[in-house]
Amino acid sequence: MNRFSFALLALWLGGCATLSTTLPPALSPEAARAAWQRHEQSLAALEDWTLAARIAIRTDNDGWNGQLQWRQTPAAYEILFNAPFGQGALQLQGDSHGVAMHDSGGETYAAPDAETLLYERLGWRLPVRGMRYWVTGLPEPDKPHSVEYDHAGRLASLQQSDWRIRYPSYRRVDGVDLPEKVFIENHALSVRLVIDRWQLKPAV
Repeated sequence: MNRFSFALLALWLGGCATLSTTLPPALSPEAARAAWQRHEQSLAALEDWTLAARIAIRTDNDGWNGQLQWRQTPAAYEILFNAPFGQGALQLQGDSHGVAMHDSGGETYAAPDAETLLYERLGWRLPVRGMRYWVTGLPEPDKPHSVEYDHAGRLASLQQSDWRIRYPSYRRVDGVDLPEKVFIENHALSVRLVIDRWQLKPAV
């Protein structure tokens, strides 16, 4: 990455910081847990959604930024990265049988899961399995985790599977509070998402 691109990336990441605002008083621990349980039930009902976001990924050696679109259904997902890695567009399609990657050169690669495939092709492990839940503001089910709540009883931060996930801001979408910014990091990888659009399909 040249100096100009790195400077732009640094400025963009700096712009992800949440502006200082006056927040309502924090809930008591009991009230926060009750608010979280109500919020969690609303999120758990979301099985069919689409998001469009800006994404920045940083490792110890390099960094990339671009656009991401994620389409999730109960049985499958499709993730499109638009020119984030200097390789053109990359598309991931996954379901219970495995995952395939299609690149802009017309090549297709397959693996049992997205984490393995991304590591084999790009050299780092994006936690796609966990992100399916984290981007909506939920912990991945049936895995140990610790959480901190915000002033409204939503997740402010989450620690799970060697990853720390932070939620600087939310937006209201069809009556549900969904993350607007999601920061995901561990010792090897940092991912910042700024979600520009959510689209929810009503449950049948």
